[in-house]
Amino acid sequence: MYQYSLDKSSKKFICPSCQKKTFVRYFDNEQNSLVEGNFGRCDRESNCKYHLAPKHNGTIKTIVNPPVKIKASTLNPELLIRCKKNFSQNNLVLFLRNYFSDEEIESVIEKYFIGTSVYWKGATVFWQINSQNEVMAGKVMLYNQKSGSRIKIPSPHITWVHKILKIEPYNLQQCLFGLHLKNANTHQTIAITESEKTTVMMSLLLPEYTWMATGGKANLKRELLLPIKEYNIVVYPDKSEFDDWNKITVALQREGFRIRCSQFIENRDIPVGTDLADIYLEAQQNNYTIPTQRKQSKVEIEVQRLAEINPEILTLISVFDLLDENDNPIVKIK
Repeated sequence: MYQYSLDKSSKKFICPSCQKKTFVRYFDNEQNSLVEGNFGRCDRESNCKYHLAPKHNGTIKTIVNPPVKIKASTLNPELLIRCKKNFSQNNLVLFLRNYFSDEEIESVIEKYFIGTSVYWKGATVFWQINSQNEVMAGKVMLYNQKSGSRIKIPSPHITWVHKILKIEPYNLQQCLFGLHLKNANTHQTIAITESEKTTVMMSLLLPEYTWMATGGKANLKRELLLPIKEYNIVVYPDKSEFDDWNKITVALQREGFRIRCSQFIENRDIPVGTDLADIYLEAQQNNYTIPTQRKQSKVEIEVQRLAEINPEILTLISVFDLLDENDNPIVKIK
């Protein structure tokens, strides 16, 4: 009897190559247990062909057919037009009207192609459009019209357009929300938040930045940031998320990314989970304003100019915390 053989039970696992639940693991007949790791064969012989077998001494053999990179799925851009309506019933838009003019709201709808979904009454569609203007995904979320908070009870109220339309198979490969804006703003700093709602609001408050969103705290990833590697990037993690996001930005700096993680939120005595939009709303409620059109200082302009010549200056600023209480550069330029 062979030490290893493909498991003869009907149990299937997620294939490490195609991510489908069609993976049959190898069985160790001596140990009477499944072999851990990526040892096994995908049943999708014509499409995937993944097969990794263990040798008798426990070392890896070879992959008979290396993993095939599956092309990302995209959505029909006509969906953007079909969803661009019913804003009088869109809870997020109704919430924004408490703080912004109709003209401002219309401009941000156009800018980010914000849509309305009838899947949940009042739901919003955030489209993820890449730099080639391909629609990678549509994220549907439901907000509270009065508070602007996402409705999480009795369910999270987050889903995807391709799931609603039952498009199968769909290989979801996300991109940054707002990534399509990079082509029109080649000289602006890109500011990144976690929430799409925060990005929409901050694009009106601080239009001198190009605002994008990861769509989740775990989505600050190298592959999502690669399309904007040549830009100056500042990320704004929610309260208590600074350490995690800063570790990622430091690692990206070593790869040549001109990126830093802002402590603007983390340095404030505010509840866990607070983001830039929350700080703005508090300012509104307490009758004080947050500057929305701050003019760059000579030092900032010079730092930006030098960063274009040598990106390492941004690393120095981040590592040595060369920022003032307003999170602005305090590097002395001769």
